[in-house]
Amino acid sequence: MSFISVQKIRFDDVDGAGIVYYPHYFKLCHAAFEDFFDDAGTVSYPELISGRRLGFPTVAVVSQFHSPIKYGDVVIVDLSIERVGTSSADFGYLIRRRKDGQRCFEAKITTVLMSLDTHESVPIPDELRTLFRRYLRRAED
Repeated sequence: MSFISVQKIRFDDVDGAGIVYYPHYFKLCHAAFEDFFDDAGTVSYPELISGRRLGFPTVAVVSQFHSPIKYGDVVIVDLSIERVGTSSADFGYLIRRRKDGQRCFEAKITTVLMSLDTHESVPIPDELRTLFRRYLRRAED
């Protein structure tokens, strides 16, 4: 199962050629990541950061660009969990154009749960582990 986030490409997302500037693909992924916590989870990402003082910094990225996205396009970001470890998780992202379903970008982003006070990794609590397992990508997906 995947979590779906729909996002519109804004003027500040594109470069002089009128296509999404490559770092903004990661911005789209992170926006979906925050939406995932806010909409599918039991704790919003702002509450996780500010209230619980926990965060998921990125420690590794593998990505591939397939087709450009242009100003005004609406994209669908499919987020799934590829792996859940003790304190880390791999998030999979697939970005497609809504109008034609064209695959535009894919990424696997590894994050580690970290205490924002000590900057040390901490185990993923059961509440989040349960959420992640609900969106765990199965072999048949």
